[in-house]
Amino acid sequence: MRFIFYQSTFLKGIPKSFTTVAELIKFVTMVIFTCSGQHSAVNAGQYDYGGWMPNCPMTLQLPPPTTKGETSEATMLQTFPDINTTVQGMATLWLLSKKSSD
Repeated sequence: MRFIFYQSTFLKGIPKSFTTVAELIKFVTMVIFTCSGQHSAVNAGQYDYGGWMPNCPMTLQLPPPTTKGETSEATMLQTFPDINTTVQGMATLWLLSKKSSD
């Protein structure tokens, strides 16, 4: 028995074919885990970290600093996104981090 999976050029780590049912079962199990339990575990804590804008700004108005310790407060304030972008980003993170009601 041979299962063939046509691999796109942008996908990595996906076998071109499965030679046994056990290989197929292992692959499908990994896909289910990655799309459910692992995604939930990683996604649930995003707001805890990204809810404070300097940790995870949605956009930057200027390029990020390249040399540590040479940035002034004025430059940082010019670099950070405007308040509307920040609020939209925080709301998105909050919604994505919220447990599903269904």
